[in-house]
Amino acid sequence: MVKKQKHTVDQTKSAKTTTDIDQDTPAVGEELLSNPKKDDNIIDKPSKKPKSNRGKYPMPAILRVLCSLAFLIVVSIFITWFILWRQNMCDADTTMEFIQEKSDIATYSYLVIFGLLAIISAITWRPFFSTGLFFCIVSILTFVHMQKFELRGEPFLPEEIALAENAGDMIEFVDATEIQQLIWGVIFVLIGSILAEYCMRRVFGRNRKKLAWWDRFAIVPRITFTMIALAFFAGIAHPVLDRTDTEWIDGLDLIAWSQIENYEFNGIIIGFLYNFGDTTVKQPEDYSAERIAEIADKYNKLKQADTGRVSLGDEVDNIIVILNETFYDPALLTKYYDHVGGDVTPNLHKIFREYPSGYMYSPEYGGGTANVEFEVQTGLSNYWAKTFPYVNTISKMDKLFGVASWSKQNGFDTTAIHSYGGSFYKRNIVYPKIGYNQFIDDEEMQFTEKDYSSNVINDRSVYREIISLLEDSDEPQMIGAVTMQNHAPYWQAEYPDKQFWLKNDKVDNNWDIVSSFQSLYYSDKYLGEFIEALDRLKERTVVLWFGDHAMGQLSLYASSSNQDDKNIAHLTPYFVYANFDIKSPYTERETAKFNAAQGLDFSNIRYVKGVDLPTTTPNCIQNTMYNVLGVEKPTLYYLLDKVCSTTPILSNAYYGGKSPSDSITPYHEYELLNYDILYGQHYWKEEN
Repeated sequence: MVKKQKHTVDQTKSAKTTTDIDQDTPAVGEELLSNPKKDDNIIDKPSKKPKSNRGKYPMPAILRVLCSLAFLIVVSIFITWFILWRQNMCDADTTMEFIQEKSDIATYSYLVIFGLLAIISAITWRPFFSTGLFFCIVSILTFVHMQKFELRGEPFLPEEIALAENAGDMIEFVDATEIQQLIWGVIFVLIGSILAEYCMRRVFGRNRKKLAWWDRFAIVPRITFTMIALAFFAGIAHPVLDRTDTEWIDGLDLIAWSQIENYEFNGIIIGFLYNFGDTTVKQPEDYSAERIAEIADKYNKLKQADTGRVSLGDEVDNIIVILNETFYDPALLTKYYDHVGGDVTPNLHKIFREYPSGYMYSPEYGGGTANVEFEVQTGLSNYWAKTFPYVNTISKMDKLFGVASWSKQNGFDTTAIHSYGGSFYKRNIVYPKIGYNQFIDDEEMQFTEKDYSSNVINDRSVYREIISLLEDSDEPQMIGAVTMQNHAPYWQAEYPDKQFWLKNDKVDNNWDIVSSFQSLYYSDKYLGEFIEALDRLKERTVVLWFGDHAMGQLSLYASSSNQDDKNIAHLTPYFVYANFDIKSPYTERETAKFNAAQGLDFSNIRYVKGVDLPTTTPNCIQNTMYNVLGVEKPTLYYLLDKVCSTTPILSNAYYGGKSPSDSITPYHEYELLNYDILYGQHYWKEEN
């Protein structure tokens, strides 16, 4: 019974199998004809459905572009607000006030940001990643701006990007916590933007593996939209970059002479863009080899006729040129920053009474030390270039004639000292080019004393370094020194015995100003010690000493609508000392009359007596030293005799955007020589 049932089942199964094969499988002949290579034992697998070239949720290309554009529009609004917010030191109320009161400028700023972001997005074809990358760059640049403005009261300029290699030297002045927050913020945004880009492409992107290479990388649309974005940005930015035709932007006022005011009035975006414009010095119309030869002949004749001068080496044994960082005179600031505690700089004022001295009009405020140093060292002016000659020009030249070169020609050994990093402002590159044989920076100094908690070497150590050089050498010495004690942040030394408190304790930046005054007091004390040491030297030694600029927190002067107040913020002391008898070529009365013609009066300043050197810009004070000594000087300085009497102050801050008349012959001749020496064909040969 069992066997019979089994036989029945087998027959049923066999019948069913045969039926299925008959219905679903072609005959052997048909199979061989349709696919001769196919094995009889292989059964066809169901064919796979071809993959789409799109992701899980296909989106038409035009829709993807429109969505990306909308995303960039929204993000650009946020980034613009973020930049303006950072400009206003993270004050939301001030930022909204700026946007509301200057809506056209804010809108223009937004269009600039949108144009830049569109260019990056079109090039990368990654809107989310491009946005993250752009935001990180903006965060870094605005962070640098905030730090610089807080320390120096100056905005961040595009040309300072070239100083990125010096960033490590400046980090010690910045709160480490803020730097860490910036780094983590950048990392977070970059990772987030990469993940967002990946996720969106997984959902809405295309399957690029089966596309041609040109389609895979979206070559055609990428180039197309890049060109459109570039054209848009060029059209928007052109008026500001070229500094022309900006009347269509209501309320815009591009300010060339003061970038502090330019940034403040127009906002950081327009201010930064403006300074990205053409900074090259335009060639004067009458510039030629013949014109330079004519000027050379004119002033060589004056030099040859000036027979009363003696050789530099016959008159002095040592020459010292000292730039004292952020040394200004609080005695000039009593209108807004009067203080208790007596005279902040008594040794300076004693020197004023005993040696030729006066006030220099610094073209810089709160920073720009190297620009002031450049003018003193070379006798040239940064008035026409408005850039960083040390970084942008001299570092690329073979050599440049200056005070060190002239001293070397007269038999002096030449040494430069800077109590900070040697690469800052490319001094390690520049100093050999302007005539210094030796450069001693903070790592090579013998004396490295610091005041209290300060991060920088104090002035006393620099002065001791100079004295040590003079005592250890039997050869005539020419020494150029740059100090750092008074550098921002002004509170860094944390002097415990502050004694010069402001009478108005509600002044903004009160603590910074009081700290700066205390630093000046100690710096002045070390100056007095230095002069006493020089008095004991047997070698005839002369010192040209000057402060480079005032601190960057004197806003009541620097931001005043009164030009006389603004001028005060640019004044720093300078003097010519010698441990032998010297005399100013001017009387105090002559100097007072000369200064009055420039709108400056020091006759009623408390503690200040004996001003007998005219107020002038740094380009003139080396010539002043030569005239005080009555020594031979380079041909250029005979032109400076004329320039420094007809246009004694060459500063954009002083002229308020205007300029001296080109009809003033010495001024124009000086302009031609500056162009030729720094940017032209070098027809002028001072060595001859």
